[in-house]
Formats: sequence, structure tokens, C-alpha cells
Amino acid sequence: MSIRLTSKKYHFRTTDRMTARTVWLLLVLPCCGAAWTENLAEQSLKKLESAPLASPDAVDFAVCADPQPGGLLGTPQAFLDMIQDWNAWNPDFIVCAGDMIMGGPPDQLGPMWDEFLGHVERIRAPFFPVPGNHDVGDDPEVLRIYQERVGPFNYVIRRGPVACIVLNTEERGDHDGLSKEQRQWLADTLAATPARHIFLFLHVPIFAYNWERDWKPVADLIRPYPVRAVFAGHEHYYRLWDTRDGVAYIVSGSAGGSTRGTPEEEGGFFCWLMIRARGDAWSWSLVKPGSLMPADAVTQAAVDRLAELRGILQIDEVTGPWGESVTADCRVHLRNPFDTLLEATLTWSCPAGWRVSQETLQMRAAPGETATHTVTVSGTGPLYFPAPTLAGTAPDPVTGKQIRLSRELPYIPEITVPRSQEPIRVDGVLDEWAEAPAARLMYGVACDPGDENDLAAWVRIMWDPGHFYLAVETRDNEFHQPFFGDVVWMADSVEFWVERSNWSLSLSTKGPQVFLDERPDKHLDAVVEGIPLAVKRDGDRITYEAAFPAAELPQVRLEKGAGALFSILVNDLDPNGPLSERHYLELTPGAGEHFACPKARLVFAPEPER
Repeated sequence: MSIRLTSKKYHFRTTDRMTARTVWLLLVLPCCGAAWTENLAEQSLKKLESAPLASPDAVDFAVCADPQPGGLLGTPQAFLDMIQDWNAWNPDFIVCAGDMIMGGPPDQLGPMWDEFLGHVERIRAPFFPVPGNHDVGDDPEVLRIYQERVGPFNYVIRRGPVACIVLNTEERGDHDGLSKEQRQWLADTLAATPARHIFLFLHVPIFAYNWERDWKPVADLIRPYPVRAVFAGHEHYYRLWDTRDGVAYIVSGSAGGSTRGTPEEEGGFFCWLMIRARGDAWSWSLVKPGSLMPADAVTQAAVDRLAELRGILQIDEVTGPWGESVTADCRVHLRNPFDTLLEATLTWSCPAGWRVSQETLQMRAAPGETATHTVTVSGTGPLYFPAPTLAGTAPDPVTGKQIRLSRELPYIPEITVPRSQEPIRVDGVLDEWAEAPAARLMYGVACDPGDENDLAAWVRIMWDPGHFYLAVETRDNEFHQPFFGDVVWMADSVEFWVERSNWSLSLSTKGPQVFLDERPDKHLDAVVEGIPLAVKRDGDRITYEAAFPAAELPQVRLEKGAGALFSILVNDLDPNGPLSERHYLELTPGAGEHFACPKARLVFAPEPER
């Protein structure tokens, strides 16, 4: 292998002696002063070079994604079981679409990579990594460790008629989709890669979020080439998202990382993919533990239809002031999308503290019409969740199967948010917050929310046309936050959700940090500068105070009378106890499941009259 030094990048290329029957790897390492070493990708290249093709027109390889543990260490058993499957099948190679470790500060990464790479050594086939957000982050030292131990951020694996191109969705900087520089590298690579079958690999499925903005430039670029499929990970579910211009777009499922509550019928199960190329044809199968499934076992179209069928049953939302009892009429709708009569028997299940005026509903909807029934619901506070659930079945005339209908009453408590009369001084001292009511976080996960000796927390919110102000007060027997960046949630920190955006606040080892996990208009997953945050510690009291500029929350209308759905949690990790495992308090239950949880509605009040 010869090495050619060019501007800003190192390019590794094969010598002219290598023939089309051999395997070659093009590595591109961003220049950050790291010396080239024999990392996992290079070790896998050597394995490929030493293994002759059984046939010049036949290649088998496996795809997996997200085998990350639930904590700093502890490779999931599902991934260890997959290793046995791969060793029994013995494919030409394996590609992992990112998130192999939990990640964190540089001084924490050594044992994580030691553990993961130690398991990879047991795999007989070459194993090729794709950088995931938990693997690399944006810290220069973390990036250097990944390059030295694991692999480059962009490279090509070539085997017989197959070329696999690894892309990097974790580029540093604020941009939509892949950067112009990476797209140019992809264009150059495609032009220099003669192959009958080309597969692209990335971690975040940016094609599924905003096609026109994030992926169309890449789709236009790859159209002239024999690109067969684009494989991604990150979502922890399997999904044949779509096929466009002859290219299959596939979210590869989870190889051990949490499925985050995704139902099995929507791809929420552990799996890996078996890919076969034979001459001009290629195919893939879905391998779920104990079974081999067709590639289209879970498609985005099927998931969309399932959501539509579940939408046959709708319940109007019920609102009430936070912390007060509620009594309200509630309308239930049975929508019939079929051309035959739809009949359903539906029954309410009421948790303690709730009542519904009619327990069982018999509903009939004519073809193409919607039947509506009104009941009265009432609840006594202060704990309103879980809310009542209405459930039953209805026949699907298309498949002949029963459709399971279930809908939780969409109860949304409302918190009035006062307008700040002048800009808030972000210093961790809440002298200006007297007008903002404090809502206590009353739902506990792995802890007793009533045990104030361990953790108690309150949230306050204010607004003005230019800012969303947030203050969180905690009483915690032990403050512990040894991390920074995207894993601060594993120790003492705050996470909140407002209108489809997800943020973290922490007093990290690098000081106060605001981390953006998700925003509907972009994929960033990084520490965000320019958002004032103060974290003040005074004995067992920790106060977080932040001022989010309106530009950082474009989906929230900061004007009187407007509303925004919201939830928040406070994480706690106490190495000295009384609870040594991570636990947290939530404003609404299920906040730790991110967006799939009940929310409170913030109602922005006008400035008080003087």
C-alpha cells in the first residue's frame, strides 16, 4: 500500500499490482495530527486480503447497527449472539452502521473500546465500522481515538462485484445533510469505483427526515451509478423506508441497543441483515433471533398504514389547569375508511383518581363516515397520569384480521407562563422569577418521587418575544456529573422537550453546557454555543437557569395566547447512594422515552397590567 499526502487529507490507495479479484480500501482521514495506526478497519482489510473469493461473482455480507450498551460497559447479549450467527454463516465481511459504544469523555473511552473490540476479535469475518454519534461526538480527542483505534470517517470496501462506501453523518459543524466537502468526496469516489453493486452506509438516516433538503443532493449525485441500497442505523428499529430511483433505503435495526419501546410490528426487535450479490442480482433478508424474515417484513408504508388504522379511533383532548381537578365532556370518534359498515365495542380502563360516565361504548360507523359519542371524564389531582384508556377491536375488511384499537385519553394539563417584564439575567439566582409558578416533578423512574432526601425538583418558565426562559431548581443529596456532550444524561443533568425539540442542560466537566439532541428542522446532536446557561450549586441545591433565543426554537411561537407542548426530567446519579443507579424525576410520565409521552401545554400569558 502506498501513501500519498495531499492538501488537508491523507489518502491511502492500493498499488497497481492489486487486481480486480482482490480487495481494496480507500481511507480518508481528516487532518488532525493523528498518526496512522493499524485500527479495526485496517485489520479487517488484512483479513479480506488474505481470504480469496470463492467465486468472482458472489459476495455475502452482513449489516448491523447500534450494538451499544445501556451503560458505559456491558456489550448486549443480543450482539454476542449475533457473533455466533456470523461465525456459523461466515460471510465475506460485516458492516456495522454506527453506535458501537456508549461514548463520553476521552478518559472514559479506553475501557469501552477495549470491551467492544475484544468481542469483535472473536468474529471470523472482517468487521467494518461506520462512525455513529456515540462513537465520535465533537471532541477532538474523541475523534483522534476513533481514528487510531477504530477507523476513518470515510472509506470504501471493495470485494468482487461489490463496493461499500462508508459516509459520515457526524461531521462537525452546523449543516444540513452531508457537507459539500463530503459530497464531493463521494462524487470522486463513485467515479473511481468500478463495481456492479454499490452500497452506501451512514449512521443517521438523514434521507428519512427531510429528503429535499438533506438527501436530494446525494440522491441526484448517485443516480448515474449502480447504487443498490443505502443502509443506516440510529433509530433502533428495522424499516424498509422506501425504494426510490431503484435504490432501497433501509434503517438496519438494533443489534442490542434499546428498541425504545417501538412495537415489534413497527420494527422494534433485535436483528441483522444478510446481503447476497450474485452476478448482476442482489438480495437481502432480515435475520431476527431465531428466524429468517423477508426484507419487506417491516416497511415504512406498512407502518404508515398501521398508524392510519390505529387512527380509526380518535379522542378529543381534555385540558385543565395544572394542579387542579378536571371535569370535562370528551368526544370519541370512530372513523370508517372502508366501504363496509364498521362496528366496534370499546371499553374504558380507568386508573385511580379518574372516572368516565360510560364504561362501555358500542359504536357503528357507515362506510366513509365517522361516528361520534360523548362521555364525561373527571379526575382528582394532583397526579393525573396515567389517564384512562379506551380499547377494543374492529375487523379489517382488507386483511380479514382484527385491528387492535387503543387510545389513551389525551389529557393535557396547562401551565400558564408569565411574560418577563424585562430580560432575565442568567446567573443561577432566581430573584426575577417570583411571578412564575413552580411545577414540581412528581413522577419517578427507578426512585421514589416523595423521597426528598434523594432528589426533588421544580421547573419554572417565562417568556418574552425574543426568549424562552427556563429555570430548574433541584435538591439533591449528591451532585455527580463526570461527563460532557451527548452522554451527560447518564448523570446529574436536565433534559427537556418542547414542540419536537430535545435539549440537555448540564454542569459538565467542561462547565455549563447546552446540548441539542434533536430539532425538527435539523440534525445537529451537538453542544450549542450562544445559549446562556448558568448552573449554581449551594450545598444540596443546584439551580439551572437558561435563556433560549427565539431563533433556537423556531417551532415555538413566543407570543401571547400561543401554546407549546412541553415536558422535562431531572437525571440523578449518586455513586454514594442511597440509589447508586441512574434515576430521574419527570414532569409527565414517560418523558424519558423522549417524544412518545404525555405533555403539558405551556400557555404564554400577556404582560401583566401595572
